[in-house]
Order: sequence, then structure tokens, then C-alpha cells
Amino acid sequence: MHAITIDSKYGVPTVAIHTNAFEKAVQSVTQMHGMPQARYTFVPQPVMGKTAEQLRAYVDGKSPISGRPVMQEVIEGLTRPAEGDRVKETKFERSTPRLVEAGAEENLHRLFLDNNWTDKLPIILPTEKKVAEMLAHTSRKPDEVAGHLRSNQFRQHWEFTVEKVAVNAVMAGARPEYFPVILALAASGVSARGSTTSSMAAMVVVNGPIRHEIGMNAGTGAMAPYNHANATIGRAYGLLSQNLQGGSLPGDSYMGSQGNGYAYSSVTFAENEERSPWTPFHVQHGFKPDR
Repeated sequence: MHAITIDSKYGVPTVAIHTNAFEKAVQSVTQMHGMPQARYTFVPQPVMGKTAEQLRAYVDGKSPISGRPVMQEVIEGLTRPAEGDRVKETKFERSTPRLVEAGAEENLHRLFLDNNWTDKLPIILPTEKKVAEMLAHTSRKPDEVAGHLRSNQFRQHWEFTVEKVAVNAVMAGARPEYFPVILALAASGVSARGSTTSSMAAMVVVNGPIRHEIGMNAGTGAMAPYNHANATIGRAYGLLSQNLQGGSLPGDSYMGSQGNGYAYSSVTFAENEERSPWTPFHVQHGFKPDR
């Protein structure tokens, strides 16, 4: 990213050096910024824990991606014009079809799996009837914009509708009465499938009277797989984040090291307002206790 800024904003030829584990991510970022021909080269992963001699061998050696000498690629990048020197506007398709073709249940499950629309666990197929039942629990229109998400600051925001959120809520197995909470999470602009080089996961704490209305757990086992609302709201948050930000693919839009098992559930539970020694979170932010 710094190399793109130096090259495009200040007009200084720059060659970025990355480790080979970031190949797809580098290609994605440069394309997103309209510089698909940005100049870079790669050295082997890892660099941590290596001696000075070993690191020198990386630089004096060949790129594990192109097979060409690293320093040759650096020199060529600094001395030869590149097509990517001038930023070009790049347009991306940021929509998905509203419906898929009808088919056998087994084939539809395979379709969702193959298109990376799931968290690799079985889902509830989002039929029009089930999505309509979910939408009945909000006053917002199905085609109304519900929010915008992206996996990291280098990517464009995706815009999505209330209906798209409902589709993911159904897939997660959530009950329709949970939908207001799920819709609020979608509108937060914070992705549960964010990407950093650490193995982060999202956590959700729900407060206010709705905790009791939908039967969320704030006590024993609140962070464990024992409560339907806690489990499916968290899963819906993960699925909608993945699908409504344009995907989450390891090595491309997700660079979270070895990953985190908490990402399956997004660790969702209710705030125990009744037994907490602190003022409830929503009251701290100006809402009345019964809201």
C-alpha cells in the first residue's frame, strides 16, 4: 500500500518486496487501487527468526513466484516504465443474483458450498418463503439499503439490502424474531470477517429488553453452544459479513494467519444487566434502560 502511494501520488518509481504468502493479497490490493501493473517482487516466507545470512540469501536469490532473481526484478522495476504508473479507474461487479436456478436440495447445498456462500457447515436453504418470514419481523423494505461492508481498508465497500441480510439470517438457522438484532449488526459497518495478519475474531454483546424477548443467554454457558439465539445470531453475523462484503478467501481477502475457531460463532451473548455492577452499555450511550 505504501509503495502504491509513493508511486501514484508522488511519481517516484517504487518496487515493493513481499513474502510469497501474500501473492494473492498483493494482486488484489493493486487491482483494487487501479494499478494492476504495480511493481513488486517476492521473497520466501517466513522472514522472522532468520539469520542475516539467510535473509541476504533471499535477496540474492530468486523469487519463489516468478523464478527470476529478486534484485533483477527490483532493478527492472525502478528503471523501466510500467503500465501501472498512472492510476486507472477500476470497476468491480459488486452484486450477486437474487435467485439461483431451482434444483434438487442436495445440488443446491453443493452450489452454495462451491460458491463460498457458507462457513463450510450445513445451512438452511434460503427459500423465498423463509426469507419472507424473516422480513416480516422488520418494518424496513426488502430493497432498502441496509449497510456497507468491506473486509479491510484496501477494498471497496459493498452495498447490500435488507433482503440480503434476511437471506443470510435464514442460512444461519436464526428464527425470524432474531432478525432485528441481526439487521442491527449488518448496519454497524463492522465486519465479522475482517482481515488482518493476526487471527482475530468478532465478539457481539447484545443488551436491552430484546435479550429477554428472544431468549438470549447472559448466564451460565453464555459463550458456549447452549443457546439457540446466541448461536444463530452470531453465525448469521459471520455469514452476512462474508457474503455481503464480497467474500472472504484465505490468501486473497483474508490474511488472518492460522485463523480463529471463534469466527464460526462470532462469540455472541447477552449483557447481564441485572447482575452487572456497571451501568448498562446502552444507557452509557444515552438510551433509556427500557429501550
